[in-house]
Amino acid sequence: MAKIPKEWHKYFWEVRPEKVDLEKNAWYVVGRVLEWGNLEAVRKLRRYYGDARLKEFLLSTNSRVLDNKTMRFWQVVLKLSPKECKRISSIRKHRVWPY
Repeated sequence: MAKIPKEWHKYFWEVRPEKVDLEKNAWYVVGRVLEWGNLEAVRKLRRYYGDARLKEFLLSTNSRVLDNKTMRFWQVVLKLSPKECKRISSIRKHRVWPY
C-alpha cells in the first residue's frame, strides 16, 4: 500500500489519512490535492501520477470535485483543448441540489 505523504494529511481531514492509498484511492487523492494542495504538494502529485493521468482525471466525471476556477487553471496548464473540456463542463453544470 502506497501511503500519502505525511505533509498531505491536512488535505484529508474527514478520513484517516494513514489509510488513504495512492493507487487504490487515486482519483480521491488527485482531486483533493489539485483543489487544496500547496505548490509543493502539487509538484509531488504531478511527479507521482504524471500529467497524462491528471488529464485523464480532468476529463472524467471525477473532476466534479474541483471548483470551476481550479478546473480551468488545470485545463490551461495541461493544455486541454476547449473541445475536450466542453464535454466535461456540460456535466459540471448539472447540480444535484436545485438550490
